[in-house]
Amino acid sequence: MSDSISIESISDTLETQDSNDAKSMIELPISSTITNIKKTKISITTDKQQMIQQFKLNHGLFLNGSSIEPSKQAIIDSGYLDINVFEEEPVVYTSINDPLCPTNLLAYNNINVGFNYNIQLSDVCINFPIAEITYKGNLLESFSKCTDNEKKLHMMYGHFLAMKFLVGGQLFIKGINLSTSEQIDVLKFDLFKAYNSAKYSRNIPFNNIFDLNLLPRIETLDGKKLSTHEELSIWMNNLYQKKVIEIISYEDIIPISQLRDITFSSDIFENFNEKQPGIANFGGKLSLEDWVGDSLHDNLMSWASNYRLFQGLVFNKNNEIEISKKFAINFIDELPKVKQSDKNYLKAIKPSTKLEVNLISNNILTIKNFNSHPFIKSNVKSYGNYNHVLIKFEKYEIFLNKDNIKLSKEFEESIEKALDSMNPFEALQDIFNEYGHFFPLKIVLGRSLKSIIPNNSSNTINDHIDLKPPIFESIKPHLDKLNISYFLTQKGNIVEENNLSNWINNSKNLEIIEFDNIIPLYEVLKAVQRKKIEKIFVNDFKIIMTGITDLRDLNNNNVEYYKHINVEPTLDDDNYRVFGSIISKNYSKLEEFFVNFGLCEFNGFYAIISKLIETSINISECYVLWMIVGNPSKLSVFSPNNRVCKVTCFEKSITYQPNKTKYYIEPPLQLSRGYVISVHTYDPSTDYEHIVKLDSWKHGAINVQMVKPTIEVNDIDISVCILTSVHKRLKIDVGNEISSECSFDLLGYILTENNYNEN
Repeated sequence: MSDSISIESISDTLETQDSNDAKSMIELPISSTITNIKKTKISITTDKQQMIQQFKLNHGLFLNGSSIEPSKQAIIDSGYLDINVFEEEPVVYTSINDPLCPTNLLAYNNINVGFNYNIQLSDVCINFPIAEITYKGNLLESFSKCTDNEKKLHMMYGHFLAMKFLVGGQLFIKGINLSTSEQIDVLKFDLFKAYNSAKYSRNIPFNNIFDLNLLPRIETLDGKKLSTHEELSIWMNNLYQKKVIEIISYEDIIPISQLRDITFSSDIFENFNEKQPGIANFGGKLSLEDWVGDSLHDNLMSWASNYRLFQGLVFNKNNEIEISKKFAINFIDELPKVKQSDKNYLKAIKPSTKLEVNLISNNILTIKNFNSHPFIKSNVKSYGNYNHVLIKFEKYEIFLNKDNIKLSKEFEESIEKALDSMNPFEALQDIFNEYGHFFPLKIVLGRSLKSIIPNNSSNTINDHIDLKPPIFESIKPHLDKLNISYFLTQKGNIVEENNLSNWINNSKNLEIIEFDNIIPLYEVLKAVQRKKIEKIFVNDFKIIMTGITDLRDLNNNNVEYYKHINVEPTLDDDNYRVFGSIISKNYSKLEEFFVNFGLCEFNGFYAIISKLIETSINISECYVLWMIVGNPSKLSVFSPNNRVCKVTCFEKSITYQPNKTKYYIEPPLQLSRGYVISVHTYDPSTDYEHIVKLDSWKHGAINVQMVKPTIEVNDIDISVCILTSVHKRLKIDVGNEISSECSFDLLGYILTENNYNEN
């Protein structure tokens, strides 16, 4: 094209113009009108020609006062596209989109006209550039020869042509002015952490410890709210890892009219050489790092990564302390407080148990309510007569406010899932082993040394001695008095006395030197969850498991039957009792049969069934309804289905008398109508079952009756189970495909007026 003009030459000419520093700019809020922006997201790995077409880099920019749109017609062609990685920091625009500001960068003449007051304003916009694109070429002949007036020219080709573009992502923050300074600090910290984690692939270990719903709102340009850490992390990772990008800034802007006329009469644009989608005006512009500020908070991020600060403390079976694998807490409202410290001191501790030795070795000098944690079994052994002499050099103290932490959703859901398990003890133990048994509200960073010396009259020492500069000279008299020639670092390295001064002066590496103000995570649980756990650990009889087992493999021609019933999961003890009855396929109790239970083992028990009278009922078409009663904490199995049921279980030994069929038994509680009583007996020494049933009751006693003649024995042990729950339905654990629940009275005898006998 003979009349084509090089864009590069025009650009060079324009750059020679005097340009003043950009005035303070203000920005238009992202709004319903912003949704009309013709915004394209593509991968930076896209073919260059495809990128030109999708982003319409060869088109002009049409500014309608609320958005930036590509022009209808292209302006340049045969251009050269250059892409360079953007090395600088993200840019933060503050006080954006003020409707009272006279400037509107999204309008052609930069004048704020027609501002939509129904639009929700934003406070901050953050541009995350990842690449800089330059596109230069030749003007199309159709544009060069266009003779339309300025209005038609703008309608077809837009108001400006940009030759440089920043691509990446934009986030808008709303509600900062309504937030506390602590909430703003948390937001800044979390954004900075997510940015560093995504861009530099840093494994920052506390991705989810802040609740974004309690912070100022984060939105993308198209109005999508990022409400969770997962959503923010996904957005950042899509940007920095997958390189899913959009245009976030137009730069090196040339007015369309000047491209055609090659004149420089307008001064409208000279103060503004860049425009950003969604930003009409702004009050300030600074880097993300400057906006975040506070180097201590920056340090907090790296410390959390290096030292796993905000994870729980796990006490393993050897009473050794480990850092938990998962996070149990979230922060709300504010960040942990970081305070610089210059405390230097010598401390002497005389542990009396091996547990205390382990605590000291793991930087825990005091801990309360250690034995109150239900999932720690402390085998306290005495410790020899030794003193632990510690030298501590504090640099930073980190404080967490208990009122500003809450348990993470994942931790609470894991606890709830464990509570619903058939093995709640093991499941809960596994969870606390993952999330921690305790959590420190104070963490001290610095350096420390330790020496262990015999405790005798010749080396007595005060519990705490402050050290003044010069430190080594302050320590030396105490070392001589205690006859200490060396210390150990936390890593086990030896520091001789003659090298102690160099170690003090030269070592700058930080480490955790103390956990303090330690709280049990168990006590932070919601009251309803703590109550559920307390019920699990109750040292009393409970319904462990229930089931319905078919008897299809029994021979109906027999008079007595033995049926082995497997228990899954297996129990940790064989000290339990089983109660039940024989029921029909219609779930009615069959008085023609009687069942006792015995030979109780870890993996099951036997049902011993007797036919009391001749009957046409086929035993192989019947079922045995059974209920295991025992101590949950000893058996380690506890079905969640019947935990609310109140159970009283006891044994009574009676002396058999041949001429006597009824025996008087006093229960440990007052009886009432509606209670259900089940009685069974089995004598393992004779392998013979004694058939008994309830005859009558009164408030302080029951009468049981021998139904079937028995062999003559001296004593018979009778097991009695009393169900006093207001819940009249028993939920079935094993065989619930037959029936999911049944009436309590199928297990035994319900106390009524009919079987009440005061005499």
